[in-house]
Amino acid sequence: MRPYDVAIIGAGFVGSALAGHLSRYYDVVTFDVVPAPPLLKDVDVEHRTCDITRFDEVRDKLGKPRVVIHTAIIQIPAIDEVKERAYEVNVLGTQNLCRLVKETPETSALILTGTWHVFGEREYGGVIDVSFGYRPDKVEDRAKLYVVSKMIQEGLMRFYDDIASEKTYNIMRLGTVLGEHMPEKAAANIFITNGLKGKPITPYLHSMYRPMLYIAIDDVCKAFHSRIKEIMDEGTGTETSERHIFNLFHPKPITILELAEIVKEAIILHTTGKVNPEIKVVDKGLPILFSVGDKRAMHTDIGDIKGFFKIEALKSPKEAIFEIVNGRCAAHR
Repeated sequence: MRPYDVAIIGAGFVGSALAGHLSRYYDVVTFDVVPAPPLLKDVDVEHRTCDITRFDEVRDKLGKPRVVIHTAIIQIPAIDEVKERAYEVNVLGTQNLCRLVKETPETSALILTGTWHVFGEREYGGVIDVSFGYRPDKVEDRAKLYVVSKMIQEGLMRFYDDIASEKTYNIMRLGTVLGEHMPEKAAANIFITNGLKGKPITPYLHSMYRPMLYIAIDDVCKAFHSRIKEIMDEGTGTETSERHIFNLFHPKPITILELAEIVKEAIILHTTGKVNPEIKVVDKGLPILFSVGDKRAMHTDIGDIKGFFKIEALKSPKEAIFEIVNGRCAAHR
């Protein structure tokens, strides 16, 4: 099987966007259990059907990439509906990839798409940097298994980073990713979709003050491109495990209520006032876990963004939302 540059595991929102961007610079192959992922229909890359929970299958199909990007995950809400399968994909699948990278001489690095949610979602104190720590019990119940999955993935990556000293196991902790093809059930997508239809934008009372960290998909692509270029140009380096963990999100958090207000503002602007959706807070009868002051306690450190990825400034959540709304409005003019 021929050597190639980049293997992307998972062809969902982030994986497909990375494939589209990186394929302009590298020989890219994508992998997913879905034979023809819809988000790849306009991306000119080779795609291989593969189940990463089966070690022999992924070993035979992966071949000899120089870098592997791991985006595959069973997440909220499916993770609570198919727990055993989620364990197989999220944990055993990650273990398989870690092992294969170690055992494949041609492969220099594995890059995991992590998440800021490993920090928890409330009761912050101090500065959120790469060593902030794991707090799976500081998230809503529906998110706990997802956060535990991401913690285990990070643990495997860090362990292998020490075992295979000649390789690099990178963890890119992403903010909640904003972009045109973001997941259907993401709050931002629901707010935009309903708002453009003139339906109410409906944050929940129990979580409307939850502070969120976001990242635009094009900034994700730039950062991954920068990291891959460095690996290919300079090799794996001799940094410690912690040095291979990066926080990749806009430094200023916004609450779910603020997200709703930004979406409303963007819709009014880009429909020239023809659509003016109501913001209607919905009480689900759940305990209120967040207060209006929580956001002020959230201080982030993303110094690596400028120094390591050579990105001068990240797109703000507001800029990203305005671009998405403008694009959807333009598509229907």
